[in-house]
Amino acid sequence: MNREEKNRQTREKILTSAIAEFAAHGYEAASMNTICETGGISKGIIYHYFHSKDDLYLACLKECFQALTGYISGHVGEENDRKKLLSAYFQARMDFFRTHASYGRLFCEAVMMPPASMRKEIQEIRRDFDRMNDNYLQEILKSGRLRKGLSSDAVARAFRVFQNCLNAGEQNDAAGETDVVRHEEDCRNLLQIFLYGILEGEEIKDE
Repeated sequence: MNREEKNRQTREKILTSAIAEFAAHGYEAASMNTICETGGISKGIIYHYFHSKDDLYLACLKECFQALTGYISGHVGEENDRKKLLSAYFQARMDFFRTHASYGRLFCEAVMMPPASMRKEIQEIRRDFDRMNDNYLQEILKSGRLRKGLSSDAVARAFRVFQNCLNAGEQNDAAGETDVVRHEEDCRNLLQIFLYGILEGEEIKDE
């Protein structure tokens, strides 16, 4: 085994142990000692590959968001029908989280309760995932007709505000606990309400 392969395997071993610990306890309560014990790794080895607990946590989040983004992109094909596109998109998300439960808990903490000291770094890690979501929303908007005076960019910005409000509300309700199934159901319902409204056949008219 060459040095490059050995380094790759060691780094992967560290990340596997760290993902399990961060997923089980969240960033604040996660223990570097437990990561060492679970993975059979010394602290010296961990700090050789990762400068700090923050660095290790961000690396775990990067693995999570890259895997999630790649999975969704690979399982949601081109679809002209917006309802079928929405269904395929959320089905892919749930299939991924059912298969990768630890990633589901990491994801929820990152979007609902990100450590304040790492918000900018987490936002950067999420960039490709958020861009993918914006692209899907744009595809959905193209399949319909926007109300007069609205642009697709304005709608996308408004939806991000709605999404941030949802995440903040769930953070308050969760009291430190994360539930990816509930979060995914809430996201689907939010998008349905955002796109189609609440009361059938009702709309606000100008005076």
